[in-house]
Amino acid sequence: MDYAKYDDIRPLLPEEVPGAIEGLIALPELRAIYERLGLSWSWEELSALLRSCRSVEDFKQRVSYHWVKQVMRGCCTSVELTGAEQLRPGGAYTYVSNHRDIVLDSAFLNVLLADAGAKYPQIAIGDNLMIYPWVETLVKLNGSFLVRRGLQGRQVLLAAKLLSEYMHEAVAEGQSIWIAQREGRAKDSSDHTQPALLKMLAMGSHERQPAAALASLNIVPVTCSYEYDPCDYLKAQEMQLKRDVVGYKKSPADDGINMRTGIQGWKGRVTFHIGRPLSQLLPTDASALSVEELASLMDAEIHRHYVLYPLNYVAYDELEGTDSSAHYTAEERAEALRYIEARLQLVQLPEGLEPDRAFLRHCILTMYANPLRNQRKALAIPAL
Repeated sequence: MDYAKYDDIRPLLPEEVPGAIEGLIALPELRAIYERLGLSWSWEELSALLRSCRSVEDFKQRVSYHWVKQVMRGCCTSVELTGAEQLRPGGAYTYVSNHRDIVLDSAFLNVLLADAGAKYPQIAIGDNLMIYPWVETLVKLNGSFLVRRGLQGRQVLLAAKLLSEYMHEAVAEGQSIWIAQREGRAKDSSDHTQPALLKMLAMGSHERQPAAALASLNIVPVTCSYEYDPCDYLKAQEMQLKRDVVGYKKSPADDGINMRTGIQGWKGRVTFHIGRPLSQLLPTDASALSVEELASLMDAEIHRHYVLYPLNYVAYDELEGTDSSAHYTAEERAEALRYIEARLQLVQLPEGLEPDRAFLRHCILTMYANPLRNQRKALAIPAL
């Protein structure tokens, strides 16, 4: 790979790691943020550990792996991986997953794959999340590559082509990668792969037909299921602001709040499922399939493997007037409804704007009902 070609987006090279680490250690604001997290290592212990890292792999194994494990222990009942038998030992894949949490979807999957004996994937992350100058250094140190957002005109096409070429070359050289199925999280948890994403992924190939252009990426759909979404009330809050405030857009500070809340909030039971590779989902003759049809195949595989919890069924019943009580007890139903009411209490809107409780409640219920809705639709589709 011509690394210079991808300097603007790629992870750090080994020779760049020591200098990047010294720059991070020297930042008082980073130290202050770290110490507020209350993790087990002191700043001095972390600094010594960081200085022992000589590559992205070192950083992942010695630092971020253990940090993520601590988040799992402190904020989750359990975190599990299923479907790992789909992966070949030593294989390089492009994992395309639904997207719940800004940071933890990819972080959890990294750790789970490592525990299963698979390679750490590099992570695609939007540069809109680089809310401080040092965040870009930190995510590149952790093996992330950047998706450039907010571009105009021809820059959009050039950036997409560069990103796609990087991903094709990385997989060809044996490096697994992860990317969300769409730009940003689905605020209503109705997860659908953007055809535009698949068009971008195909740009790095010389093949003309979409299925053929995507073949070398070894795409694997991944389903992530969280019992509780710590950002559910923030997503509902954003929905009301978009409804009521003309031209509303999230600020970098809002992204920071979402990242911190997602990391520190309670998630309950969490499961990631490795689906069948896209190559196994295709019909015998896939040459005529459009990106929209390929996206639908991936969505069905993702939706089939949601792990559903009592809250999902209760939310569905509240919205649809149905009875799914075979999937929850009376106590679980009462607890789910108490949870929804408690989340509504957390919504904070700017002065002069009152929370629309009925609207907000409907938003949160919809977030938890949609995985069940989509799974029921997917299971009505015969498996290929």
